[in-house]
Amino acid sequence: MLDAAEQFGFPEQNEVEAGPPPIAAQTAIVHDWFQGFHGAERVVEAMRTGLFVDASPDIYTFHAARELLPAGLAAAIVRESKIASLPGIRQRVEHPGHWRNLLPVMPHYFSRLDLQEYDLVISSSHAFAANVRTRSDALHVCYCYTPLRYAWLPEIERGRALGTKALALSLLRKRLRRIDRAASVRPDGYVAISSAVRDRIRRFYERDSVVIHPPVDVEEFDPTQEKDAERFLWIHRLVSYKHPELVAEAFRELPYRLTMVGIGPLEARLRKDLPPNVDLRGWLSREELARLLARSAGFIHVGNEDFGITMVEALASGTPVIALNRGGARDIVRSGIDGLLIDRPDPADIRSAVRALIRSRWDPRRLADGAQRFSRPRFLLELRTYLDELSEKRGVHL
Repeated sequence: MLDAAEQFGFPEQNEVEAGPPPIAAQTAIVHDWFQGFHGAERVVEAMRTGLFVDASPDIYTFHAARELLPAGLAAAIVRESKIASLPGIRQRVEHPGHWRNLLPVMPHYFSRLDLQEYDLVISSSHAFAANVRTRSDALHVCYCYTPLRYAWLPEIERGRALGTKALALSLLRKRLRRIDRAASVRPDGYVAISSAVRDRIRRFYERDSVVIHPPVDVEEFDPTQEKDAERFLWIHRLVSYKHPELVAEAFRELPYRLTMVGIGPLEARLRKDLPPNVDLRGWLSREELARLLARSAGFIHVGNEDFGITMVEALASGTPVIALNRGGARDIVRSGIDGLLIDRPDPADIRSAVRALIRSRWDPRRLADGAQRFSRPRFLLELRTYLDELSEKRGVHL
């Protein structure tokens, strides 16, 4: 299946800037959960404010940490699970809560939602939102961040879930696969966030999908800042599948400096043996992150991600990217154009890529122009074009 740009043709720039006409159909967006305002939550907000008349869709979810969301988005959530909202279960700013332990009941919750009044339902899902049931004459589209990792991708999830949680998920895996496969027939159409996710949808669900990359606020980044030619940047959570220790070790034998930004369970172990040319910081403000991205000579991303928004933000800052040749990076980094792809997250391979990147000439403006492939206006127009095509086939007026 072609991606949206290839299937429908890239819109002209003036079309992108003008934006798509608003959707007036009675609409619900069903999102798995809101635990902060991160990549998937930003996608929902982009849909809500960019596609509809008066930002009108109702939003359904299992759990929402509303205090961490923009006020308009929080107010648009019309229903969440009652049990997930109980004191001690729900998430508070200072405590993550225990709502994730309710994972076995989530498919049932979504399948019982009453969505009969809606002509258009968009399930925004990496877990169970696609389990919703809609009217037979309504249009249901799933914007898929990945098929359920717990069920289908244990080799990736192994680095994310640990201890008793990992054991519980392994025992549930067969049941989760059965539930997820049954839910996969319900949407009328699938949208994948990357080619890697499109391949998973085909492999696990035997469904075709169109690739429409998530929106990135590329205009917030400045490619005109002077670069520090000897400083590199890494921004992620300090967890094993992001490979922070391997990246730090790679710089032990390099004459360059590396700034690492992140928090997570590997922090204490990483700090114990941090090379002298590596600086580890906790989470910073978005303004400070933008400044670091703009000033760095290169950005390093060697995790296997479904997409990888920080890579796009680096390019929008005029900074080339060294990335692992897997997952979403293959859609973002064209080797030799946007940066360099490596085959293994190995210190020797990372060192070689850093040296090669330093030897090459990179045009910050060209890198930033390439990041426009992932802009918010383009996301909205491509998604609206796809919805129009599918609604015409289904006879639903948007």
